Order: sequence, then structure tokens, then C-alpha cells
Amino acid sequence: MIFVDITVTGVALPSIGADLGVTTQALSWVTNAYLVALAALMALGGRTGDIIGKRSAFLAGVAVFAGASIVCASAPTMELLLTGRILQGLGAALMQPASASLVIENFAPGERGKAMGIYIGIPMTFFAIGPVLGGLVTEFAGWRWVFYVNLPIAIAAIALAIYARPANIKSADRAIDPISVLLLLFGVPLSVIALQEGGKVDAAGTLNILEPRYFSALAAGLICCTLFVRRQFRIAKPLIRLALFRDRALLADALLIGIMQFAMAGIIVEGSIYAQEVLHFSPTRAGASLMPMLVPVIFLAQVAGRRYDRLGVRPLARIGTALATIGFLAWSAGCVLETYWIIALGMMFLGAGIAFIMSPANTDALSRAPAEMRGQISGLIQTFRQLGGAVGVAMAACIVEAMRAASYGLSTAIGAAMLGGACVAALGCVVAMKMPGRGEIRAQ
Repeated sequence: MIFVDITVTGVALPSIGADLGVTTQALSWVTNAYLVALAALMALGGRTGDIIGKRSAFLAGVAVFAGASIVCASAPTMELLLTGRILQGLGAALMQPASASLVIENFAPGERGKAMGIYIGIPMTFFAIGPVLGGLVTEFAGWRWVFYVNLPIAIAAIALAIYARPANIKSADRAIDPISVLLLLFGVPLSVIALQEGGKVDAAGTLNILEPRYFSALAAGLICCTLFVRRQFRIAKPLIRLALFRDRALLADALLIGIMQFAMAGIIVEGSIYAQEVLHFSPTRAGASLMPMLVPVIFLAQVAGRRYDRLGVRPLARIGTALATIGFLAWSAGCVLETYWIIALGMMFLGAGIAFIMSPANTDALSRAPAEMRGQISGLIQTFRQLGGAVGVAMAACIVEAMRAASYGLSTAIGAAMLGGACVAALGCVVAMKMPGRGEIRAQ
């Protein structure tokens, strides 16, 4: 549910805009409202799981997500749809850190790579299959069913969690710093909203970020984020124990996950638009056009998980970032040339890179903490991931808008966004090259 709802809406956006009377520029918020909520709430969701228990947090998150999906599906206006998307982000922020922690806690260290390979492989499969599912549902049932499909999944997840009854481990430290929560809840949305809207141009061709309201929002957001980081180091019981990043391997895991999500999220959305508006694919065919990413993820996530148990994360991350960079470069060239087979080749390289990065990096990060801290660590890692995704969608949209304003065609504009993804993935190569080997961190 969490991952499919990042990409499933991409193909449905034109239909949503036509039905609700929303401009193309405003439609990006159907995706980004969800990502911003995830980024802002993930740390709090992970901390909540430590306090009330991972199983309780998971069940609550699934229930909230299901209810929010009903709000989205029945929304008569754009405002109510965005409200539902924010509530979906709240549900996801509760269940994602909890679910990752539950998997790690129920497998021995020598089996965690394999288990997390399955855990990461399934959502990454749905991340890739989301555009196909969105295309089919939108074309044959209408865009509202894109959200209704979450309901049977939620019922099944709740039933299976109750049946399995995993341990509901709670932390003895039950404090939550309200000032930290407020700084995070204001800082992240203000920064991302300013980047998203400020990167657009007005009728005179001037960037919106130069307007006082957008510049002020960005400044306020960055100040809040800075104060949040400083506060985490100064108080005895922080919301996010940033001191854990003294472990260079954990920091590298978080950076890799954030970087790859930054590169991927915006590209998936823009790729769906490209397939329909440039290649003139139907919604179903547009979704299917992103499928070449799926096969490598399905098959290689398991391989990467098993290899992690033997080799650790560093060699796999180096392979994965190199493959992802090649994939983005090929995808960019295919967009400019309007040649789908080159785009498909790039997708295959990217899918392979995703498999070699996401599963090992997640497993490595969660294996570095004691059980009572895993909810917090998971929330920390997923905050990096979702913040990367939210900023990535905003930056990709900004690149496309700026290129279009400069009179470049959509093919060149989206090709430039793909090239930006390649540059970010190349930064991931640098992080992977400097990663330390295996190690453990101590509870701080």
C-alpha cells in the first residue's frame, strides 16, 4: 500500500485533473502531498512504534491508511483529495518503520539479509507495478478505484498481523519532545513546498522562488530544520538520535537510501507523463512502459539480500550505484531521442541498481541497533528516504518547468530531469566508495 501509492497515481493524474478541474501544475501535489507527509511524520511514527510497540503501531497505521484511502477515493474536490493523501502519509509513517522493525526482530542475524530481501522486494515490485496498475484501473474503472484497491489489502494485512502475533516490544524511554515535533512538522513541508512552487516560472519567465512569499517560506523551512538538528544534539531525549550518525556506516546507509529515492521518485512521475504526452501511449500502455524496471527488482532483490548475509553492504552498494547511474543516463538519452527501447534499457539498469542498494542498505541500518531502538532507527532511515523522494519530485518538476519556460520541448525537458537523476546517482557512487565495512553501534 505504501509504495504503490507513490507511483500508482502518476498515470491517473490527467484523469484526476479533468474530473476535478485542476491544472497540470497543481496535479503534482497529488503525489507530493503524500511524500511530504511521509517525510515530516516518519521520525515521529518510528518513535511512536518504540513507545506503543511495533505491532500496535503497524495495526494503527494500516487502519489509518485504509480510512484515508476512502477519503481520497470519494473526494469531490482537490482540497479533500489532498487531505486524504496527507492522512495516508500519517498511516504510512506509523506502519512502515514498525513493519521493518518487526521483520528484523523475528530473524537471526544470518537470515536477516534474505528476509529483508523479501521485505524490500515486495514493495519495490509494487513501486514498479504501480504505473501499470494505475493505468489499468484508471482506464477501465476510473481513477477513484486507484485508492479503493487499498481496502482489501488493508483487511488482509490486519488479519495476518493478528494471526501471526509478533512480539510487541516497547521502549522504556517513552518521552517525545514536542518542540522537536513542531520544528520537524513545519520545517519539512515549508522547505519542500517552497522548492516545488518556487521552481516554477510566471508569465514573465521569472522564477517564483524570487517572490517574497516563496523565498520567505524556504528560509523559514530551512531555519526550522536547522533548529531541529541542533536541538537533537542538545537535549537528553531527542526525537531522532542524530548522534547515531557517528557510525559512518549507518550514515552511509541513510544517505544512499535518501539519494536513490531522490533520484527515483521524480523520474517515475515524469516518466509516466512522458509516455502519455510524448509517446502518446494510453494510460494502460504508459504504465506498462515502466515495467522493465520491475523484472530486475523482483529477481535481484533476493540475490542482493543473500549476498548481504555473506558480504555486507559495501560491495553491493558500489555495484548498485554504478548500475543506477548508467540507467539514468540511458533513460535520459532515450527521452531526448524519443526512442523507447533505449529508455527500456535504462530502466533495466536502474531496476538492477535499486535491488542492490535498497535491500542491503535497509538491512544493514536496522541490524546496527538493539531491538528497543529499531523503531527509531527505522523512522530515521525512512525519513531520509521520504524526504529524498519529496524533494526529488519537486526538483524534477522544477527542471521540467524551467526547461519548458526556456522554450525546450517536453522530450528535452524530461531528458534533462533524467540527467539530473544520473548526477544524483553518481553522488551515490561517491558515498558507496567511501562506505566502511561491517560494524555495530552502541545504544546511545
